Amino acid sequence: MYKTFKENLPKAQGRSEFVIAVNADIRGFSAFSRINESPNIAIFIKRFYLQMINSYFTNANFVKPTGDGLLMTFPYDENNLLEVSETVLTSCFKCLQEFPTFSQSDPMINFAVPHQLGIGVARGTACCLYAGKRILDYSGHLLNLCSRLMELARPSGIVIDSSYKKEIIPDSLKELFSEQDVYLRSIAEDKAATVLYLKDYVNIPDFYLKPLLLDKWVSQIQETTVRDLLKVTSLECAFRLKKTPKSGEKIRVVFSFFKKGQRGRVETDLPFIYHDDFPKPEVSINTDQIQKYVKDQQLAQNLKVKFKIDYVPKS
Repeated sequence: MYKTFKENLPKAQGRSEFVIAVNADIRGFSAFSRINESPNIAIFIKRFYLQMINSYFTNANFVKPTGDGLLMTFPYDENNLLEVSETVLTSCFKCLQEFPTFSQSDPMINFAVPHQLGIGVARGTACCLYAGKRILDYSGHLLNLCSRLMELARPSGIVIDSSYKKEIIPDSLKELFSEQDVYLRSIAEDKAATVLYLKDYVNIPDFYLKPLLLDKWVSQIQETTVRDLLKVTSLECAFRLKKTPKSGEKIRVVFSFFKKGQRGRVETDLPFIYHDDFPKPEVSINTDQIQKYVKDQQLAQNLKVKFKIDYVPKS
């Protein structure tokens, strides 16, 4: 893939296209990756990709893995919009319903796998980077919006931008969606945007219902080495916060490092527990899980790793 991209990039050009963008994300994949060996992770994600492109979204003109999901695009014009929309949304709903049983009949998967899927859908214009007949990538506001909508689809479900227009949602699905005004980072921070969400699946977190510009995030960073991290024997790694967070939902813990052969920092969000009953508030992470993740990544003992805690403090 990298070689093909590199060879075609010098002759690449851009054009604007009408597309429906779908971003599908496996919920709980990070936690799944921390407790499974690499072969299990590889076989599961491989089977997931194959099911998605061979059984559900066969008409996608562009597919890009996102690590724990897929970004797909479906071109349309004024003559086939309704047809393309019906195919895409029906496939999204069918995939969502059947995802928990994806692996039941697979003899290679004899371990517990994630069972929830979050899907964001948006339509409009996007910049297509292409060389000859080969599509190299898509970019633009639409793709960013699609990613933000996918983040809303929790614990699972489908979220669609309201500008998609409810009239072109298939009649069989239309009544399954409700409307909600939300605030989205880098999209709608101080003025709400309306989304359509699958009401029997999606529970939109409260912090998406308030203007984001009112929240000022702060960061605390703690660095250590792989060697020192592996020496920790307590059940939890705890980080004391300098200020009291607004709420436990306004916290994010990120683990990162530079790895040879990778471009830029490798980052992963960590599940955590927020403790507000200490003299000062703390967040803690499972020591066994982070140590296993470090070992699986085969990181050098002297490599510096970083924990970054982002949170919104009480005013």
